[in-house]
Parts: sequence; C-alpha cells; structure tokens
Amino acid sequence: MENKTGKFFKYAIGEIILVVIGILIALQINNWNENKKSIKLEKTYYCKIAEDLQVDIKNIDSSLVTIDKRLESTERFLKNLLKIQEDKQVIFKDFIPTIRYYKFIPTKAAIVDITSSGKLETLRNQTLKKRILSHYTEQDNALQIIDVNYNALVERLFDIEKFSDFGFQEVPQYQNIFDPELQALLSNKQWQQDPNNELFVKMKDLMILNMIQGEREKELLKGIEVDAEELNSLLIENCN
Repeated sequence: MENKTGKFFKYAIGEIILVVIGILIALQINNWNENKKSIKLEKTYYCKIAEDLQVDIKNIDSSLVTIDKRLESTERFLKNLLKIQEDKQVIFKDFIPTIRYYKFIPTKAAIVDITSSGKLETLRNQTLKKRILSHYTEQDNALQIIDVNYNALVERLFDIEKFSDFGFQEVPQYQNIFDPELQALLSNKQWQQDPNNELFVKMKDLMILNMIQGEREKELLKGIEVDAEELNSLLIENCN
C-alpha cells in the first residue's frame, strides 16, 4: 500500500509539473504572439507617419511655389507704384496676387490617431519617438508664427479703411460686383500719383512688409520640409 501511495504521489507531482510546463509554454507563445503583433503595429504606425510626411513635403513644395508668385507680384506692384502711374490699373492688376494665400495644412492623421487612442507606448524606439514628437511640435510652432505674421499683414491691409478712395471697386477681380452707375458714383481718387498721399504711403509700407513676411514664411516652411525629409528617411528604415 505504501509503495502504491508513493507511486501515486510521484505520478501526481509529475502531472502537475507537466501542467505547469504546459501553462508556461502557452504563456510564452502568447507573449511571443503579442510581441509580434506589437512589432507589426509599431512598423505600421511608422509607415503611416511616413506617408503623412510625404504628403506634407509635396504640399510644402506647392505652397512655396505660390509664395514665390506672391512675392513676384508684390515686387512688381511696388516697382510700378514707385514709378508713379497715371493709370491705376497698372498697379491694380497685381493687387490681389500680392495677398493671395495658399496655407499649408499638415497631414496629421497618423500621429493624431496614435496620441488620441493612447497607443503612443506602441512606439518602443524611444529615440525615434522623441524625434517624431519633436517634429510635430516644431511644425506647430512654425505654422503659428506664419499665421500670426499673415494675420498682422491682413490687419494692416484692412487698416486702409478708405476703401472707396483706394479704389477697391476698380480692382479687376472686383469690378463685376459694381455696375457702371455705381462705379461712377463712387469716388475715384488718384492717390497713386502722389507719393505723399496717405494711401500711397500705406500701400508702399504694406508691400515692403509683405515681401519680408513672404521670405520669412518660405524660411519656416523650408525648415519644416527639411526636417520632414530627414524624419521620413528614418521612418522608412524602421518601417520595412
């Protein structure tokens, strides 16, 4: 009986050990699968952020082209203004292009998804994660500066106040709003012929500020673009 009891305990202990080993193996396999899924998700996020950055780079290029056109129109407007024109239309043909604004709006679908869903810890490469967060922080700061500068420019434009004297109704893009009778009734000041006129001085200063603001905007956008290109390269390496 003692012999049989001993064998039974040995068998029971053996079974328990086998069960424990099975559980440990199952847990290890589960951990391995979860780790594999986590790595796959991490790479997926890197790929998505890279895709967003590639869209940003293209949009920045488009924005830079429009800024160059705006600066060309502004320079031409300023030169024609300073040459003293008898015909106001010579300067007015460039007026709207000097303030036309193509705003760069970043594509942030991936990073918003990651942060809003609490999946930021999925990015286990701490160096790369800091680099990603830094890019979007710096980008937000640069775009805020651009917005502040442009809004200040627009405020100065509408500070002209004397819209009729300025001749907004004569600007080619707005002429169809005012019929001939109304055009004739509105004042038609030839301020562009007098360098000392308040409107002349304001427009001269506005265009100078516009050129400076445009160059600053280009500088900030190029900085974002260079950083996006560098980060994109790093993400592609970790994406594949």
